[in-house]
Amino acid sequence: MLTIFGTFIEVFVVLPTSNDLENLKPSSLGITYQLAGVFFTGLVGGKNAAAYAQIAYVIMGLFKLPIFYQGGSFEYFQYPSFGYILGFIPGAWLCGFLVLPGKRRLELFAMSAFLGLLVIHFCGIVYLILYTFITPFFGNVLSDTYLWDAINWYSITPFPAQLALICAVSVIAFILRIILFY
Repeated sequence: MLTIFGTFIEVFVVLPTSNDLENLKPSSLGITYQLAGVFFTGLVGGKNAAAYAQIAYVIMGLFKLPIFYQGGSFEYFQYPSFGYILGFIPGAWLCGFLVLPGKRRLELFAMSAFLGLLVIHFCGIVYLILYTFITPFFGNVLSDTYLWDAINWYSITPFPAQLALICAVSVIAFILRIILFY
């Protein structure tokens, strides 16, 4: 549920534009809380809960529930970003695996979320490469720079904002696990 709801809520930060605290304006980071749900499940629930939650998310989206960012159906395989969604499963599992019960160190939480993020981007880039080379066989013409443009759009541009998000999620999950004595 965290991943589903996070898909539709954009991440904003409030930054002062001057020394006047009354003129605080929210600024979009250009990402949603979707990854927060993926990593929070892994950091708090563990590897199995995280993997099962993301498997359920992918299956529900493929069976026409509009829970992906642009809807949902089996046609989502044709979207270049689908590899990132598939990467949620191993990324969440790794995140939950690295934060074993009893090991409550904030740097471990942040590192496991970071490695999970790298796994998601790796899966997404592999899918983009396959998409770029397979799509022309179905009659779609892609530009010569499509692969690099897609990697820039889906991986490089949102990466700094995603790092900020996983830092926040790591701190929240760390505090929650201390409160729960887990």
